[in-house]
Amino acid sequence: MRPPAFRSDGRWFRGNLHTHSDRSDGVAPPQQVLEAYRTAGYDFLVLTDHFEARWGWTVTDTTAARAADFTTLLGAELSSADWDDEDVFWVNAIGLPAGFAPPAEGERHADAIGRAAAAGAYNVLLHPGLTNLLDFDRLPVEHLHAVETYNQNAAVAWPDQAEGRYAADALLARGHRLHVTAGDDAHWHHRWDRFAAWVDVRADRLDPGALLDALKAGAYYSSQGPRIDDVRVDGSSVEVACSAARSIALTGTHGWRSDVATGERLEQATLDLDRLRSPYWRLTVTDAQGKRAWTNPVWPDATGRPSA
Repeated sequence: MRPPAFRSDGRWFRGNLHTHSDRSDGVAPPQQVLEAYRTAGYDFLVLTDHFEARWGWTVTDTTAARAADFTTLLGAELSSADWDDEDVFWVNAIGLPAGFAPPAEGERHADAIGRAAAAGAYNVLLHPGLTNLLDFDRLPVEHLHAVETYNQNAAVAWPDQAEGRYAADALLARGHRLHVTAGDDAHWHHRWDRFAAWVDVRADRLDPGALLDALKAGAYYSSQGPRIDDVRVDGSSVEVACSAARSIALTGTHGWRSDVATGERLEQATLDLDRLRSPYWRLTVTDAQGKRAWTNPVWPDATGRPSA
């Protein structure tokens, strides 16, 4: 058995799911951002400008940039409340309709997150480390599909707040079926906030609809650099093939029950599922420079699909 990302007959497409332009709080115009990612070798980009009153409640239209060798998905970053609210959090709605309506009079910010999911968007909880998110009960988990496990901009602008792993595993341990993503969150304020965290999506063609379907199916992995070539389950063993790594870790609910292979230039490992005693498992590959790649969680039924 192979998880969704590794059993498809398609090919890998690299994309960034989280970035901004001067249509919200970024400083570069959309065309410059799109062209930069295309030149850097990306296959697709989701430009996720903030969907807020101060920027006109608009979804940045990137459809004109679509071509045979590069495409875009429409998206926007939604907030759960006013930004001055201490409990605010943010969600990227990927695959959002261009005409997504602003909140009606009296509608809460958070209600837009549910409307986005109902409209077919893939909703990602963003940078939980940045907001020090601890009260998971207030999340609209039924409208979420993934958690951002790493945010590059936060790693530079707000050191030690880039990690979302703790939130992802806390929610997974509660039985919520969620994927994990990594993204740049580039605002173009400095040169270190781009081309550093992405998703490799497995799809049969470079098409916005096909990519969105693959995201929803969990047919992707996230990376800062390492490549994951194959993952296969044989009984209670997980067999992994990847680019040269210093560690390949199989983890679940409890970190101390992990199974980890280490070496100078590991390119494969066989890890023991029976050690985890967890309702799900996932893999983290770390290279010699400390760069990581993360698979999506896998549950016993192996559908790869989140519950939302």
